[in-house]
Amino acid sequence: MSFCKQLILTIMIGAAPFLAAGAPPQIQSISGENILTGQKISVNSIGHKGLVAVFLSAHCPCSNSHLIELQNLAQTYPEFVFVGIHSNADEGFDVSKPYFQKAHLPFPVIQDTHQVWADRLRAFKTPHSFVFTADGKVVYQGGVSDSHEFENSNRQYLREALADLHEGKPVRTPEGRTLGCAIARENSNVW
Repeated sequence: MSFCKQLILTIMIGAAPFLAAGAPPQIQSISGENILTGQKISVNSIGHKGLVAVFLSAHCPCSNSHLIELQNLAQTYPEFVFVGIHSNADEGFDVSKPYFQKAHLPFPVIQDTHQVWADRLRAFKTPHSFVFTADGKVVYQGGVSDSHEFENSNRQYLREALADLHEGKPVRTPEGRTLGCAIARENSNVW
């Protein structure tokens, strides 16, 4: 076997777990401990047009720069239920709780202990957003915008996806590049 064929085969075998995993699973509810109240909650799409889940960080400047946009989106599109997910293993409650108290988000943020939701949805960076239809099908995943700093963005992917769904249209961009800080995991062997 030639070197090129061996190299291609090695790359294909290495990529197999990612290719086999495919799209994120269907999700109609996300549950966890509310960072602000400490109570177990479940956020679901029942009675809503869909569910918007966004992975957020207390330390990531990119995540922080998108908070005002997320506040605006939750108010502009009340037919969607929003939930923030905090998965960073290196940001304990002593850091995340005061940060999210000051953020004044109009939706709950859950603590994703052991990165269960991050692994299940294959979220890699913050902010990484997902839009699920009422029946749980993912119709958008990726960045909130196309920039590390929201004010410098040319495209607002999450806003576009919600506008399309609001108008009964298919999402024009089902996947956008996710920019920001990598989600710190307890286990470095991701997926």
